[in-house]
Amino acid sequence: MRRAGSVRLFLQEDSWIEPGYRAVVGYKGFGAVGIITVLHLVEELGMDRVGIVVSRHHPEYAFRGGRGLVYPYEIYVDRQKKILAVATRELPDERIRVDYVWEITRFLKKLGVETLYLIGGLDSRLKRGPEDQLRWLANRYYRGPVPRDPEFERGLLIIGPLALQLMFADILEVPTLALLPYAKTDAPDPAAAAIAIDRLNSLLGISVEVDELLAEAARIQEELSRLEEAVSREASERKSSEPYM
Repeated sequence: MRRAGSVRLFLQEDSWIEPGYRAVVGYKGFGAVGIITVLHLVEELGMDRVGIVVSRHHPEYAFRGGRGLVYPYEIYVDRQKKILAVATRELPDERIRVDYVWEITRFLKKLGVETLYLIGGLDSRLKRGPEDQLRWLANRYYRGPVPRDPEFERGLLIIGPLALQLMFADILEVPTLALLPYAKTDAPDPAAAAIAIDRLNSLLGISVEVDELLAEAARIQEELSRLEEAVSREASERKSSEPYM
């Protein structure tokens, strides 16, 4: 157990611990891209849960998943590929959010992770064109490869837990690369997560499939289109029924 104030990390077993892991962390930002990406990675690689994170103001739920009980904040590893993933299914309460991100970053530093990959969403309204899919941002300690996409533009803001983690990674000298695919701001965006997975495949030397994410993206888009048509039809019918003035 590692404890600091309002956040505790419970390791269920630590036989896997050794330097050189690559960590992937994402949060519920635009399009929920970060958490969708992490959970897809965990599922497709069949990663093992090795720890649970508990906070003072903790989400009060659990559910049954494919391999047993699932909790809001968990730590998973793939021992063979030396990949670690932190699944933060809900944004930590504002009262302990800074502590949560600090403890996760400090934990990764103590483990001696080789690289931290942060996954978030970027407002799709900022896209320059159809070929513009993702922007990336590296801190000063990162020396690895970068995606073929353009770097994050100067002056744009990164907000939320991901911004905190970038700062704390700088403070603790953790090599970090943030991947920010363009995403919807008003609905989950599995297609944007598929872009993040594609880049992680290259960076981590893995081959995680994205067909399921793309199918889910098509289903969501179809549902959104159906809702938009219904709203438009209702507005048109209401207008035609108004008395002539």
